[in-house]
Amino acid sequence: MNAAWGWLFFSFALMKAFILYADFYMLSPFSRGIYITLGDTSCATGALFFIYIIEGVGVIKSKHVFTAVFLVIYSIQIVLVALFISNRFISFHIIQSFSTLYWAPIIILISIYLFRVNNLVRGKLKGYSILMIVGISIIILGYFGATDLAIRDFGGLPIRFLADISSIVGIGMVGWFFSALPSWREIEWHTALDSMFVIYKGGICIYQNDFGRPSEINKDQSILVGSVIEIIKSILQEAISEKLRILNFKNKKILFEQGASVSVAMIADVESESLKFLLHKFLTRFERFFKNILKDWDGDNSEFEPTKGLIKEIFE
Repeated sequence: MNAAWGWLFFSFALMKAFILYADFYMLSPFSRGIYITLGDTSCATGALFFIYIIEGVGVIKSKHVFTAVFLVIYSIQIVLVALFISNRFISFHIIQSFSTLYWAPIIILISIYLFRVNNLVRGKLKGYSILMIVGISIIILGYFGATDLAIRDFGGLPIRFLADISSIVGIGMVGWFFSALPSWREIEWHTALDSMFVIYKGGICIYQNDFGRPSEINKDQSILVGSVIEIIKSILQEAISEKLRILNFKNKKILFEQGASVSVAMIADVESESLKFLLHKFLTRFERFFKNILKDWDGDNSEFEPTKGLIKEIFE
């Protein structure tokens, strides 16, 4: 994600640099047009990498549909720019108008991304995500406000000045949001949860919870449960549980915490600091709540039914 946003903002900055150079140092309209089209192409290149990376890392599961659409638009623009530079009767205004098309897939993709982030973040970050939406909207308005069409038809240099200020303010708002946003892995831990087991002394599974993904869990459920129990028993016997808290099992991560009376094993798709913290919190509260039962447990698993409420409170 850092690479995706890095490419996008670097290319946007490069586009602004080309435009400023064209406006201040190019005397002929043709030379100015060349640098502005190079700036638009630079921004489009960064946007192409942005879309490809976001779809590639699985943040948005769209099977590179946006990349394919954007690549078609990008290829056409490259041809138009080449014809314009070679002075093949292609108007600069045609290229500038066409270059606005690549904003459509970017805006749609960013909107989907922001919707997902807004659903996953909690607390103040939810409010910050609204500021990010406003910031991106301001950046887009600033981009269109700096075009020749907007300057010619909507007020000249004052519009250009407001457009540049809008771009600066918008980038600042977006940057502020990302400085406060943790990594995607920390945000998306809800969707990574698979199943959890509470293991009593001797390797007895006294409680199991599946996090709403039965199609994935049931297929290897018996193997996973047995493996978790054997792993915990082995680690307890070798007294190395304080050093080893994460194991790889097929394409899953097994995280576990050992307490005074029980151990908790969590099967998840990824490892994250948020998940480790919540697992430790669950174990602490579980042992505190069932302290008297765990002292002289008679083998009745139904006594741990209130664990459902604890799981809902911590993990949902």
